[in-house]
Amino acid sequence: MSKIELGDVFEINTNKGKAYFQCVKIDKVRGDLINVFNKLYNERPPSIDKVINVKDHYFIGFPLSAAYKRKLVEKVGNIPLPNDFELPKYMRDKHVIRREFLGWHIVDVSTLKRQFVEELSPEQKQLSPIGIYNDTLLKEMLERGWNLENW
Repeated sequence: MSKIELGDVFEINTNKGKAYFQCVKIDKVRGDLINVFNKLYNERPPSIDKVINVKDHYFIGFPLSAAYKRKLVEKVGNIPLPNDFELPKYMRDKHVIRREFLGWHIVDVSTLKRQFVEELSPEQKQLSPIGIYNDTLLKEMLERGWNLENW
């Protein structure tokens, strides 16, 4: 089993097909960050670079090394991150109290400082969810067609 590197592309099997994600940050303290591509495939595409060039994608924290060691995901290649690639500066989270949705928290990823907003601007709707998601939740999200717009 080879070491995980930035740019590694992984495959995860769901009940509705194969999904792909790319490792964009390795962080032993706060958790790895992956870029999840929402398109599902019946078979592995002959060219892995095509799976990472889709518009519908989002970033999530994911215990990548644990999932890889347990063979819950399979490394299928490495595509270097573009020179102009930037990690997300902000992510978002629902603000819920006693099961009542009140709005959103916009979270500065470097400081974890939160700003409350009742409604998201178009730019904020493009922010990925903050938090760490395991393989089961990731599969469920992919199978439901979850994306940033319908969250």
